[in-house]
Amino acid sequence: MATINGAIRSYAAAVRRVEREQQRQAREAAKRFKALQKQQEIENAEQAVFDWNNYVETIQSVHKNCTEPINWKEIENTQNPIEPEHKSINETNIQNKLEAFKPSFFDKLFGSDKKKIEQLNKQLEQAKVTDKEEYDILHDNYLVELKNWQELQDINFGIKQKEIESYKKAIEYFEPFSDIGELGSQISLKFNKNNIDVDLHVNSLDVIPDYELRQTSTGKLSRKNMPKSRFNELYQDHICSASMRVAREVFAYLPIQYARINALSKIINKKTGHLEEQPILSVMFVPETIESLNLEMIDPSDSMQNFVHNMNFSKTKGFSIVEKVELEN
Repeated sequence: MATINGAIRSYAAAVRRVEREQQRQAREAAKRFKALQKQQEIENAEQAVFDWNNYVETIQSVHKNCTEPINWKEIENTQNPIEPEHKSINETNIQNKLEAFKPSFFDKLFGSDKKKIEQLNKQLEQAKVTDKEEYDILHDNYLVELKNWQELQDINFGIKQKEIESYKKAIEYFEPFSDIGELGSQISLKFNKNNIDVDLHVNSLDVIPDYELRQTSTGKLSRKNMPKSRFNELYQDHICSASMRVAREVFAYLPIQYARINALSKIINKKTGHLEEQPILSVMFVPETIESLNLEMIDPSDSMQNFVHNMNFSKTKGFSIVEKVELEN
Protein backbone atom coordinates (compact mmCIF):
# COMPACT_ATOMS: atom_id res chain seq x y z
CA MET A 1 0.00 0.00 0.00
CA ALA A 2 2.81 2.38 0.95
CA THR A 3 4.45 1.58 -2.32
CA ILE A 4 1.28 2.45 -4.22
CA ASN A 5 0.88 5.77 -2.31
CA GLY A 6 4.50 6.63 -3.00
CA ALA A 7 4.03 5.90 -6.63
CA ILE A 8 0.93 8.11 -6.72
CA ARG A 9 2.77 10.96 -4.99
CA SER A 10 5.70 10.55 -7.30
CA TYR A 11 3.40 10.57 -10.32
CA ALA A 12 1.52 13.64 -9.05
CA ALA A 13 4.82 15.47 -8.51
CA ALA A 14 5.92 14.57 -12.00
CA VAL A 15 2.62 15.84 -13.42
CA ARG A 16 3.01 19.13 -11.52
CA ARG A 17 6.56 19.52 -12.84
CA VAL A 18 5.34 18.93 -16.37
CA GLU A 19 2.48 21.41 -15.89
CA ARG A 20 4.86 24.05 -14.45
CA GLU A 21 7.22 23.51 -17.39
CA GLN A 22 4.39 23.80 -19.86
CA GLN A 23 3.16 26.98 -18.17
CA ARG A 24 6.70 28.42 -18.24
CA GLN A 25 7.06 27.60 -21.92
CA ALA A 26 3.63 29.09 -22.63
CA ARG A 27 4.60 32.34 -20.83
CA GLU A 28 7.87 32.53 -22.75
CA ALA A 29 6.10 31.83 -26.03
CA ALA A 30 3.57 34.57 -25.20
CA LYS A 31 6.41 36.99 -24.46
CA ARG A 32 8.14 36.13 -27.71
CA PHE A 33 4.89 36.51 -29.66
CA LYS A 34 4.19 39.85 -27.99
CA ALA A 35 7.73 41.02 -28.76
CA LEU A 36 7.40 39.92 -32.38
CA GLN A 37 4.00 41.57 -32.62
CA LYS A 38 5.40 44.80 -31.22
CA GLN A 39 8.35 44.66 -33.58
CA GLN A 40 5.99 44.10 -36.50
CA GLU A 41 3.88 47.07 -35.40
CA ILE A 42 7.02 49.23 -35.22
CA GLU A 43 8.12 48.10 -38.68
CA ASN A 44 4.63 48.72 -40.10
CA ALA A 45 4.61 52.19 -38.58
CA GLU A 46 8.08 52.87 -39.96
CA GLN A 47 7.00 51.77 -43.45
CA ALA A 48 3.82 53.87 -43.29
CA VAL A 49 5.81 56.98 -42.34
CA PHE A 50 8.35 56.24 -45.08
CA ASP A 51 5.61 55.87 -47.71
CA TRP A 52 3.92 59.07 -46.54
CA ASN A 53 7.16 61.06 -46.67
CA ASN A 54 8.00 59.59 -50.07
CA TYR A 55 4.60 60.57 -51.47
CA VAL A 56 4.82 64.11 -50.12
CA GLU A 57 8.30 64.44 -51.61
CA THR A 58 7.10 63.07 -54.96
CA ILE A 59 4.23 65.52 -55.43
CA GLN A 60 6.66 68.38 -54.87
CA SER A 61 9.33 66.96 -57.19
CA VAL A 62 7.63 66.21 -60.50
CA HIS A 63 9.80 68.92 -62.11
CA LYS A 64 12.94 66.83 -61.48
CA ASN A 65 12.01 64.13 -64.00
CA CYS A 66 11.92 64.92 -67.68
CA THR A 67 12.48 63.41 -71.11
CA GLU A 68 15.99 63.70 -72.48
CA PRO A 69 16.09 66.54 -75.03
CA ILE A 70 15.61 65.43 -78.61
CA ASN A 71 18.67 65.91 -80.80
CA TRP A 72 17.05 67.04 -84.05
CA LYS A 73 20.43 67.36 -85.78
CA GLU A 74 21.13 63.72 -85.01
CA ILE A 75 17.71 62.76 -86.37
CA GLU A 76 18.40 64.77 -89.54
CA ASN A 77 21.65 62.88 -90.09
CA THR A 78 20.10 59.46 -89.51
CA GLN A 79 20.33 57.29 -92.62
CA ASN A 80 17.14 55.92 -94.09
CA PRO A 81 16.41 52.24 -93.38
CA ILE A 82 17.70 49.74 -95.93
CA GLU A 83 15.13 47.51 -97.59
CA PRO A 84 15.89 43.85 -96.75
CA GLU A 85 16.85 41.39 -99.45
CA HIS A 86 14.86 38.25 -100.02
CA LYS A 87 17.22 35.48 -98.92
CA SER A 88 16.64 31.77 -99.46
CA ILE A 89 18.76 30.44 -96.62
CA ASN A 90 16.41 27.65 -95.58
CA GLU A 91 15.69 26.66 -99.19
CA THR A 92 19.41 26.58 -100.04
CA ASN A 93 20.19 24.36 -97.04
CA ILE A 94 17.59 21.79 -98.03
CA GLN A 95 18.52 22.02 -101.71
CA ASN A 96 22.13 21.26 -100.80
CA LYS A 97 21.02 18.23 -98.81
CA LEU A 98 18.89 17.08 -101.72
CA GLU A 99 21.72 17.43 -104.24
CA ALA A 100 24.19 15.73 -101.91
CA PHE A 101 21.88 12.84 -101.15
CA LYS A 102 23.33 9.46 -102.06
CA PRO A 103 21.29 6.38 -101.27
CA SER A 104 23.06 3.82 -99.10
CA PHE A 105 23.20 0.08 -99.76
CA PHE A 106 20.25 -0.47 -97.41
CA ASP A 107 18.30 2.36 -99.05
CA LYS A 108 18.61 0.55 -102.35
CA LEU A 109 17.97 -2.83 -100.76
CA PHE A 110 14.73 -1.77 -99.04
CA GLY A 111 13.70 0.86 -101.58
CA SER A 112 13.72 3.70 -99.02
CA ASP A 113 15.73 6.06 -101.22
CA LYS A 114 12.62 7.31 -103.03
CA LYS A 115 10.89 7.95 -99.70
CA LYS A 116 13.86 9.96 -98.39
CA ILE A 117 14.00 12.03 -101.59
CA GLU A 118 10.26 12.65 -101.30
CA GLN A 119 10.71 13.86 -97.69
CA LEU A 120 13.52 16.21 -98.73
CA ASN A 121 11.34 17.63 -101.49
CA LYS A 122 8.57 18.30 -98.96
CA GLN A 123 11.10 19.98 -96.66
CA LEU A 124 12.27 22.02 -99.66
CA GLU A 125 8.74 23.36 -100.26
CA GLN A 126 8.33 24.14 -96.55
CA ALA A 127 11.73 25.88 -96.55
CA LYS A 128 10.52 28.17 -99.36
CA VAL A 129 7.45 29.04 -97.29
CA THR A 130 9.62 29.71 -94.20
CA ASP A 131 11.96 31.96 -96.21
CA LYS A 132 8.95 33.90 -97.49
CA GLU A 133 7.49 34.30 -93.99
CA GLU A 134 10.81 35.48 -92.57
CA TYR A 135 11.22 37.96 -95.42
CA ASP A 136 7.67 39.27 -94.96
CA ILE A 137 8.37 39.98 -91.28
CA LEU A 138 11.61 41.80 -92.12
CA HIS A 139 9.91 43.77 -94.88
CA ASP A 140 6.96 44.77 -92.67
CA ASN A 141 9.42 46.00 -90.01
CA TYR A 142 11.30 47.88 -92.71
CA LEU A 143 8.11 49.63 -93.85
CA VAL A 144 7.34 50.69 -90.26
CA GLU A 145 10.90 51.97 -89.75
CA LEU A 146 10.80 53.78 -93.09
CA LYS A 147 7.49 55.44 -92.20
CA ASN A 148 8.86 56.55 -88.80
CA TRP A 149 12.09 57.77 -90.38
CA GLN A 150 10.26 59.75 -93.04
CA GLU A 151 7.83 61.18 -90.49
CA LEU A 152 10.67 62.38 -88.26
CA GLN A 153 12.52 63.82 -91.25
CA ASP A 154 9.42 65.77 -92.25
CA ILE A 155 8.87 66.99 -88.69
CA ASN A 156 12.52 68.01 -88.38
CA PHE A 157 12.39 69.95 -91.65
CA GLY A 158 9.27 71.76 -90.51
CA ILE A 159 10.73 72.60 -87.11
CA LYS A 160 13.78 74.14 -88.80
CA GLN A 161 11.36 76.33 -90.74
CA LYS A 162 9.50 77.18 -87.50
CA GLU A 163 6.30 75.67 -88.87
CA ILE A 164 3.59 75.56 -86.22
CA GLU A 165 2.08 72.38 -87.67
CA SER A 166 5.43 70.59 -87.27
CA TYR A 167 5.59 71.68 -83.61
CA LYS A 168 2.21 70.08 -83.11
CA LYS A 169 3.24 66.90 -84.96
CA ALA A 170 6.39 66.58 -82.80
CA ILE A 171 4.34 66.63 -79.60
CA GLU A 172 1.80 64.21 -81.09
CA TYR A 173 4.57 61.86 -82.25
CA PHE A 174 6.46 61.63 -78.94
CA GLU A 175 3.40 62.00 -76.64
CA PRO A 176 5.19 63.48 -73.62
CA PHE A 177 1.88 64.04 -71.83
CA SER A 178 0.28 60.65 -72.49
CA ASP A 179 0.52 59.85 -68.77
CA ILE A 180 -0.52 63.18 -67.35
CA GLY A 181 -1.83 61.94 -63.99
CA GLU A 182 1.04 63.26 -61.88
CA LEU A 183 0.70 66.72 -63.49
CA GLY A 184 -3.03 67.21 -63.78
CA SER A 185 -6.19 65.99 -65.48
CA GLN A 186 -5.90 67.61 -68.88
CA ILE A 187 -3.58 69.73 -71.00
CA SER A 188 -4.15 71.92 -74.04
CA LEU A 189 -1.46 73.53 -76.17
CA LYS A 190 -1.44 76.50 -78.53
CA PHE A 191 1.63 76.74 -80.77
CA ASN A 192 3.33 79.87 -82.08
CA LYS A 193 6.58 80.29 -84.04
CA ASN A 194 8.72 81.22 -81.03
CA ASN A 195 6.63 80.10 -78.08
CA ILE A 196 3.92 77.82 -76.83
CA ASP A 197 0.93 78.59 -74.66
CA VAL A 198 -0.16 75.74 -72.40
CA ASP A 199 -3.23 75.41 -70.22
CA LEU A 200 -2.62 72.80 -67.55
CA HIS A 201 -5.74 71.63 -65.73
CA VAL A 202 -4.03 70.81 -62.46
CA ASN A 203 -4.81 68.16 -59.88
CA SER A 204 -7.37 69.13 -57.26
CA LEU A 205 -6.62 69.64 -53.57
CA ASP A 206 -7.30 65.93 -53.08
CA VAL A 207 -3.76 65.21 -54.28
CA ILE A 208 -2.48 66.57 -50.95
CA PRO A 209 -2.99 64.41 -47.83
CA ASP A 210 -4.83 66.28 -45.06
CA TYR A 211 -2.93 64.42 -42.35
CA GLU A 212 0.63 63.89 -41.19
CA LEU A 213 2.19 60.60 -40.13
CA ARG A 214 4.92 60.41 -37.51
CA GLN A 215 6.54 57.66 -35.48
CA THR A 216 6.62 58.18 -31.73
CA SER A 217 9.65 57.54 -29.54
CA THR A 218 8.15 54.15 -28.68
CA GLY A 219 7.76 53.25 -32.35
CA LYS A 220 4.00 53.67 -32.57
CA LEU A 221 2.28 55.36 -35.53
CA SER A 222 0.93 58.83 -34.88
CA ARG A 223 -1.58 60.44 -37.26
CA LYS A 224 -2.51 64.09 -36.89
CA ASN A 225 -4.44 66.58 -38.99
CA MET A 226 -2.14 68.60 -41.19
CA PRO A 227 -2.08 72.33 -40.37
CA LYS A 228 -3.89 74.38 -42.99
CA SER A 229 -0.80 76.45 -43.76
CA ARG A 230 1.30 73.33 -44.34
CA PHE A 231 -1.44 71.86 -46.56
CA ASN A 232 -1.63 74.99 -48.70
CA GLU A 233 2.15 75.22 -49.04
CA LEU A 234 2.36 71.64 -50.25
CA TYR A 235 -0.31 72.31 -52.85
CA GLN A 236 1.54 75.43 -53.96
CA ASP A 237 4.76 73.45 -54.38
CA HIS A 238 2.93 70.77 -56.35
CA ILE A 239 1.35 73.27 -58.76
CA CYS A 240 4.64 75.11 -59.33
CA SER A 241 6.53 71.83 -59.75
CA ALA A 242 3.99 70.47 -62.26
CA SER A 243 4.05 73.70 -64.26
CA MET A 244 7.83 73.63 -64.54
CA ARG A 245 7.72 69.98 -65.58
CA VAL A 246 5.35 70.81 -68.44
CA ALA A 247 7.71 73.56 -69.61
CA ARG A 248 10.72 71.23 -69.46
CA GLU A 249 8.90 68.59 -71.51
CA VAL A 250 8.02 71.15 -74.17
CA PHE A 251 11.60 72.45 -74.34
CA ALA A 252 12.87 68.87 -74.67
CA TYR A 253 11.12 68.60 -78.05
CA LEU A 254 10.78 72.11 -79.44
CA PRO A 255 13.51 74.74 -80.02
CA ILE A 256 11.32 77.64 -78.89
CA GLN A 257 12.24 80.77 -76.96
CA TYR A 258 9.77 80.48 -74.10
CA ALA A 259 6.62 78.76 -72.87
CA ARG A 260 3.70 80.24 -70.98
CA ILE A 261 2.24 77.67 -68.60
CA ASN A 262 -1.15 78.50 -67.12
CA ALA A 263 -2.20 76.34 -64.19
CA LEU A 264 -6.01 76.16 -64.13
CA SER A 265 -7.97 75.00 -61.10
CA LYS A 266 -11.58 74.97 -59.99
CA ILE A 267 -11.79 77.87 -57.57
CA ILE A 268 -14.47 80.19 -56.19
CA ASN A 269 -14.79 83.30 -58.34
CA LYS A 270 -15.49 86.01 -55.77
CA LYS A 271 -17.17 88.14 -58.44
CA THR A 272 -19.77 85.48 -59.24
CA GLY A 273 -19.64 83.27 -56.14
CA HIS A 274 -19.47 80.20 -58.38
CA LEU A 275 -16.86 77.46 -58.62
CA GLU A 276 -15.06 78.08 -61.90
CA GLU A 277 -11.91 76.83 -63.61
CA GLN A 278 -9.58 79.78 -63.47
CA PRO A 279 -5.83 80.41 -63.63
CA ILE A 280 -4.12 80.26 -60.24
CA LEU A 281 -0.59 80.45 -61.66
CA SER A 282 0.73 81.79 -64.96
CA VAL A 283 4.46 81.59 -65.70
CA MET A 284 6.66 82.59 -68.62
CA PHE A 285 9.35 79.90 -68.60
CA VAL A 286 12.62 80.41 -70.48
CA PRO A 287 14.71 77.29 -71.23
CA GLU A 288 18.07 78.93 -70.47
CA THR A 289 16.85 80.00 -67.03
CA ILE A 290 15.57 76.53 -66.19
CA GLU A 291 18.89 75.01 -67.26
CA SER A 292 20.74 77.38 -64.94
CA LEU A 293 18.84 76.13 -61.86
CA ASN A 294 19.83 73.28 -59.57
CA LEU A 295 16.56 71.43 -59.98
CA GLU A 296 17.42 68.90 -57.26
CA MET A 297 17.67 71.59 -54.61
CA ILE A 298 15.19 74.33 -55.54
CA ASP A 299 11.95 75.02 -53.73
CA PRO A 300 9.35 74.90 -56.54
CA SER A 301 7.35 77.83 -55.20
CA ASP A 302 10.37 80.05 -54.51
CA SER A 303 11.84 79.23 -57.92
CA MET A 304 8.99 81.09 -59.64
CA GLN A 305 10.84 84.31 -58.73
CA ASN A 306 13.26 83.46 -61.54
CA PHE A 307 10.52 83.90 -64.14
CA VAL A 308 7.88 86.44 -65.11
CA HIS A 309 4.79 85.10 -63.39
CA ASN A 310 1.46 85.87 -61.76
CA MET A 311 0.59 84.08 -58.52
CA ASN A 312 -1.56 85.21 -55.63
CA PHE A 313 -1.05 82.85 -52.71
CA SER A 314 -1.30 82.97 -48.93
CA LYS A 315 -0.59 80.25 -46.40
CA THR A 316 -3.99 80.66 -44.77
CA LYS A 317 -6.20 80.99 -47.86
CA GLY A 318 -4.19 79.23 -50.55
CA PHE A 319 -4.44 80.30 -54.19
CA SER A 320 -6.54 83.12 -55.59
CA ILE A 321 -7.47 83.78 -59.21
CA VAL A 322 -4.83 85.63 -61.28
CA GLU A 323 -4.54 87.02 -64.77
CA LYS A 324 -2.40 85.21 -67.32
CA VAL A 325 0.96 86.88 -67.90
CA GLU A 326 1.14 88.71 -71.19
CA LEU A 327 2.69 86.88 -74.12
CA GLU A 328 5.47 88.70 -75.92
CA ASN A 329 5.12 89.38 -79.62
